[in-house]
Amino acid sequence: MLNKVWVLGETPESYAALIAVGRRIGESVEAVCIGDATVGAAQGAGADAVLVAASQGEGLVEDAAAAVIAAVGDRKPDAVLIATTKRMRLVAARIAAAQKTRVVNDAVRVWVEDGALLAEHMVFGGSAYSVEKVNGGPAIVLLSDGLLLNESLEGLSASDAAPEELPAVAAASGITLVEKKPRTIESVNLAAARRVISVGRGIESAEDLQIVDGLAQALEAETGCTRPIAEGLNLMSKERYIGVSGVMLKPDLFVAVGLSGQVQHMVGAVGAKTIVAINKDKNAPVFKQADYGIVGDFREIAPKLAAGLNA
Repeated sequence: MLNKVWVLGETPESYAALIAVGRRIGESVEAVCIGDATVGAAQGAGADAVLVAASQGEGLVEDAAAAVIAAVGDRKPDAVLIATTKRMRLVAARIAAAQKTRVVNDAVRVWVEDGALLAEHMVFGGSAYSVEKVNGGPAIVLLSDGLLLNESLEGLSASDAAPEELPAVAAASGITLVEKKPRTIESVNLAAARRVISVGRGIESAEDLQIVDGLAQALEAETGCTRPIAEGLNLMSKERYIGVSGVMLKPDLFVAVGLSGQVQHMVGAVGAKTIVAINKDKNAPVFKQADYGIVGDFREIAPKLAAGLNA
């Protein structure tokens, strides 16, 4: 076990799982909160201490990073576990640079052997896994959504840890808030879905998506997609993109519809218990990764499957 583990997240929802991971590998777990918004969540999940980095200037997360970096140097935790978001990636990199170390990105598993932290993560675009051992200095680890989602929260209980404010550090973040605009995002949690249908370039129109939605409803499944569907054709939101730069899944059932099966996408479903592929190209690489394959046009197959499931 490590002596002292720090956990850091951007949202209140991340702290319970972060603290659960910390409890598994450390004797003491201290939650670092940027601003007051996450303090209650950290206390509710039983952090031994709650350290608050006040956001300076315009209230940006980046403005509080300097205080966190200084505190890591002064208090020397054995590990800093961070929930992965775009902003937290930047914060993690800055902490690691200050400590003259590197970040272990998107860890799918962490544990301790002989007093050192080990972390498993994907390499080569998801085609393989690597285990890294952190020797000397704090281990800075970004935890994957899949790890946090599947971490058991059993045994967590609220603590009475009083928030302690970290000393402010007047260091410019280099980021200036120019304007605030409300952002419309789709509320979807693909990582929590037990059944997922993912669509690829075989989907050419909104009408095609309606066909797939019929099958999704019959399966009681969420629908995701490959990157070109979300960012090229704009047929689905970016929140539904699955793969290396998107969501990583561990569903009971993953149905690949009209997608070729490139590793950058399929790595997002590598943890699925069962993979079913529907593609009119019998030579599509996706069939090599599927447990069951159906060769044919999804426009004909999907309605038949849905009808059978609804019968």
